[in-house]
Amino acid sequence: DVYFCVWETRLKDYAVYASTEGGAEPTRADLLSNGLHPVSGISWNDAWAFCTWLTKKEISEGRIKVGQRYRLPTDAEWSVAAGLANEKGESPKGKSMGIKVYPWGKEWPPPKEIGNYSHVLKVDTFNNASAVASFKASKFGLYDMSGNVWEWCEDWYDPEVKKTRVLRGASWATDTPNVLLWSFRQHYAPDYHRPGFRCVLTK
Repeated sequence: DVYFCVWETRLKDYAVYASTEGGAEPTRADLLSNGLHPVSGISWNDAWAFCTWLTKKEISEGRIKVGQRYRLPTDAEWSVAAGLANEKGESPKGKSMGIKVYPWGKEWPPPKEIGNYSHVLKVDTFNNASAVASFKASKFGLYDMSGNVWEWCEDWYDPEVKKTRVLRGASWATDTPNVLLWSFRQHYAPDYHRPGFRCVLTK
């Protein structure tokens, strides 16, 4: 029921928001040369504020309809976009690592050029984040759903506790088998500044 952005929010896109709205400045300024790298160093709160700003901006410009809005994907939406439509569990916490499959299949280690992961795995040539769409898109046409930067989701990791928000997709620094499973959920407090994010647009 939503449109997924084909790539993670880029530095060049977030910089417009940060300069006009006083949003948190992204880290890793060394990657600003072309602005095509994913923004990182963004808290869940910052990502939510960006989505709110973009919604208002594009409604005023007539790019989207009144009633539509940008937001972060829910954990369940992210799973469907990754191809995990039949997970068992009542919460992200309960679903984490439930399905033992990687973005590339069930074998380990990952094949060459499958995504941007830790240099320890020797599958790509990047020492940190790469420009978006540097690797082949998924079967649904989405780039970097695994690797590059962690992506915030809307949900609480444990809805009963409500202390940490869900992150999906691993990053350029990830080399641990369990963490690279499609079903793995990372989780941090909403004010944690390290990950990136991608937007979805409601229909």
